[in-house]
Amino acid sequence: MLSPVWFSPIYSSKAQETKKWFGTSFKDIVDYPEYKKIEETYPRTDAQQQRYMQILDARIAFKNNYLDFQPIPKENAPTMMYGEGLRKDLHQFLPGFFKTLDSLVVTQECLDLLMQFNLGEHIQFFPLPLYDLEKNELVNHETYYVMSIADWRSFLMPEFCEGRIKDRDVIKNGYHIYALGVGEEFDNAIALSSEASNCDLDLWHDPALEDSLFMSNRLKQALENAGFLANFHICATKLIHKS
Repeated sequence: MLSPVWFSPIYSSKAQETKKWFGTSFKDIVDYPEYKKIEETYPRTDAQQQRYMQILDARIAFKNNYLDFQPIPKENAPTMMYGEGLRKDLHQFLPGFFKTLDSLVVTQECLDLLMQFNLGEHIQFFPLPLYDLEKNELVNHETYYVMSIADWRSFLMPEFCEGRIKDRDVIKNGYHIYALGVGEEFDNAIALSSEASNCDLDLWHDPALEDSLFMSNRLKQALENAGFLANFHICATKLIHKS
């Protein structure tokens, strides 16, 4: 019997509803407090507008690479995560995994669980504190981790997907690129080769499907038992035997 494989639409509209309004500073890319201050300034001087566009361009290019599941260069490592008006006991209310304005983040407790699984050679976890911009102080003494997933495996079978799959008419690294339509995140929307059931990784990206994240059944069960699964918004996949 095939072990189930799970799809996590982490950038879907549903996932956007549960994101945390935190922003992150990345070395030589964006100083988030500076970016936010200029963003909220109106009207802006010519110099402020020029600086804002400079930061925005760098931020967009960096984020596009992150969304494309490329590793974060060490020289651009995240340094601090920011929020505003946060309560001191916030940590006990945060899920083990959550999406922010610019990153995928896990708590120390969730990281400890994840490290018991095969996450691949290129996954990254960058430690950083959480700072309150409004109060000008650290929220707590907890450590959070920006998670970057760069390992991939190719199992997508678009012709068998029950969800509305869009052909991007683009070939990247030898793969035709597809995207799951908005609102199409449901069980069996995505079809994979049955080989995915025996994938050597417990967490991976499929290079043929934009914004895709897949996990093994054993990782799903562990996250669920620990109470860390909700923000992955997982859906069952349909496994197809290749003829």
